[in-house]
Amino acid sequence: MKIERLACPSCGGSLSGNFLPYKKFECPSCGSTLLITDLATDQTVLCPQCQTPNREELRYCSNCGGSLKVDCVLCHTANRVDVVYCAHCGAHLERARARRLEMQETRRRLQTERLEILKEKEARQQQERLARLITALEEPENHGFAIFQLNQMGDEAVEALVETLLHDHDPDARYGSAIALGKICTEHEIRVLNKAKVTQALIRALADPEPAVRFWSAEALGRFKSPLSREPLTALLKDPHQGVRQQARRSLERLAGDKVKRKDA
Repeated sequence: MKIERLACPSCGGSLSGNFLPYKKFECPSCGSTLLITDLATDQTVLCPQCQTPNREELRYCSNCGGSLKVDCVLCHTANRVDVVYCAHCGAHLERARARRLEMQETRRRLQTERLEILKEKEARQQQERLARLITALEEPENHGFAIFQLNQMGDEAVEALVETLLHDHDPDARYGSAIALGKICTEHEIRVLNKAKVTQALIRALADPEPAVRFWSAEALGRFKSPLSREPLTALLKDPHQGVRQQARRSLERLAGDKVKRKDA
């Protein structure tokens, strides 16, 4: 029996030559005594990792555990790892596997692209919805619905509402933004940086020329209970508008009450 591809199980050295079944011989590399059985070469599978001969029916190498079978990607038949064509459907195993991998990669790429398109579409729709709601704040009769919807958006609406509060030409939109910001920041978990921006914006809005903006900004600051707002609210006690002064006092009372509770605790 002529062996062309065989490795010594002891040292891994290459063996070649003519050997008789059941006839002992020594490995030329390490001197180990070896024995060839009468298994025919076409009934033996060499492990591609360690070159150990294995019986054809084995799925994993008896020496290293490496796979001795490869499944056809077209018909799923298990084939010997050393064959080129599927024994059942005749497919070229390597080319069929390469095509399958290419198709899977293409599918993953297309799925990623679709997800990105959907995310962009959702973000665009969200921005359009936000713009419509901000515009709705310009009409007091729309405030209830718009503020409710903005409150549902939570953190995502903060930046646009701060911009509206500080820079919109319409006082109705400005005081509507103050109301919405007060609700969002007390009813939602928002980012610390955003809450700091809202606090500073509301403090600035206490100097707004429109009494309604000052009133609702003071009301929102009373909800926050931030110590930064104590001094600006105290200054608002001298506001020319009675309602603004009253709201400033109520907000300061809330701040003082919160401080007392913390001490009692």
